[in-house]
Amino acid sequence: MQYSPDLQITDKLPIGHPVRAPQQLTQRTLSRRRFLCTSLGVAVGAAVGAGFVEMRRRPSPPVSRSHYSAIVVGSGYGGGVSALRLGQASVQTLILEKGRHWDTPDDDGRRFTRMLPADTRAGWFSDVPPSLVPSYMGVSVEQVAKNAPSPQPVQAGICDKSEHGAHTVFRGIGVGGGSMINAAIAAVPTVDQVRAAFPDIAAEEFGTYIGRAADMLRINNRDMDWFEETPYFQYARVGRQYAQAAGYGVDYNASAYSFDYMKQEEAGRVPRSALDFEQQYGNNFGRFGGVDQTYIAAALATGNVKLRPLTEVTGIRREPSGEYVVSIREIDRWGTEVARDELGCDQLYLSAGVLGTSQILLRARDTGALPDLSEEIGHGYGNNGDVMVSHLTSEADPTGTQQSLMGMINLDGRGDPDNPVYASVFSIPLPVETHALGYYAMVRTGDRADITYDRAADAVGINWPEGHTENLTVRAKAVFDKVVAANGVDYRDDIFDGKVFAPHTVHPLGGAVRGRATDGFGRVKGYDNLFVNDASLIPGYLGCNPFMSITALAERNIEGILQGRRDAADGSRP
Repeated sequence: MQYSPDLQITDKLPIGHPVRAPQQLTQRTLSRRRFLCTSLGVAVGAAVGAGFVEMRRRPSPPVSRSHYSAIVVGSGYGGGVSALRLGQASVQTLILEKGRHWDTPDDDGRRFTRMLPADTRAGWFSDVPPSLVPSYMGVSVEQVAKNAPSPQPVQAGICDKSEHGAHTVFRGIGVGGGSMINAAIAAVPTVDQVRAAFPDIAAEEFGTYIGRAADMLRINNRDMDWFEETPYFQYARVGRQYAQAAGYGVDYNASAYSFDYMKQEEAGRVPRSALDFEQQYGNNFGRFGGVDQTYIAAALATGNVKLRPLTEVTGIRREPSGEYVVSIREIDRWGTEVARDELGCDQLYLSAGVLGTSQILLRARDTGALPDLSEEIGHGYGNNGDVMVSHLTSEADPTGTQQSLMGMINLDGRGDPDNPVYASVFSIPLPVETHALGYYAMVRTGDRADITYDRAADAVGINWPEGHTENLTVRAKAVFDKVVAANGVDYRDDIFDGKVFAPHTVHPLGGAVRGRATDGFGRVKGYDNLFVNDASLIPGYLGCNPFMSITALAERNIEGILQGRRDAADGSRP
């Protein structure tokens, strides 16, 4: 009998044969297969002098899925850096972003909602705006939201709030990540902070990458003459006065928001944004240094990078060939599932932020998809020492009825060896005199927590005990007791739902700490061509607003990876 290449000598149907249920197989089909196997076995046996032949499966046909040289998960600081540098190196790259691409105005002509009042563009599928200042004089943001329903249903908004033990995490979800919703405070770490967080990187070397990040993110400085006169920074000048009275200096941070644009806002020459209560839920104008407008736009312009927003990664695995397979779920703006798919890549970069990256890795490890991932995954989480506090000002020190919510200043006590502090000064965003100053403070403790994966819920949680928050409060209180005492004022407890100190963080760090879960460039231990390049690498605490450091570290990492550099102390493979 002549061998037909259209038939497989296996327990499967011939290639191209219509799929049938087992009970549909006819006797003729079985007899034909049996006859074919027997005839071919006799022929081969006669040729080799053997009495039998080992039946081998033919290779399965290739799986039909889109394949990329690299996939970058997340489009914040680390993802933007990775995508741009890969694109410039002619690596065909796909960016997957869970949130929206906020590039098109709605019917009201605005991409983003104002903070007051906020609509459902504020929160990630939430009808309550996730406000860092949840109350004022007994009135809660949630109550206001209930009495002023949004014209739009819940949707893929830009800010997510999640509760984890004794603290709350806020994060940006959208193309550009946290760069879309932070106060754009371009804080530069001190030499001591660099040494503590990155002991293997010289401060001079790190400064090189800080400079590169500053250029890309269009970091600019304020006109000090204007700053001293404008009513929009009256609160900041009062904050400086109060800090100095307590013996603290002030850091006039640079910004990814354009100070020139802000001056034009005040002059009435351009549409207002920073001077129109826009910040935590995005800026319609003036935020020229967002990752979406800098790194991502430049990456797409290379022609080697593509972007898929509203696309969530639901799983990763590695094939025997070494290909990484990324399972995805695509939704529309209103949460309706559009598609599920699988994509392949040679290199996989995880830059989904601390919670997103940890969930992807822990899910892969704990479900057995990537069983050789390090036990260090999920360890070393910290909230950068974040704690919020507010106090009154005296009747002689009004904070003003006009405020810029971008371009703040900072109480700077990082030189204190016992209780270092860096605290961004802000005003309560209301068009009335509040006689209140708020602070987003960062203090130092050694407390760290674990991020864990709940397989039943397919979600991650942070085991953050109340004791960690108490330690933060003790440290912060030691600072602000000096401030209120030196200025003869009292704390406020009506800003944070009855609390003086609020354990909120917009600076989650750790979970895949470099040197423990990865090498010094973010290569994940246990797997080739799998990388982390975001805030997950930083060991829980930096001590100032971290986005410049995250960006600088990401620049160093991707440069080292593309150049094939290895850790000086460990040249072994990850």
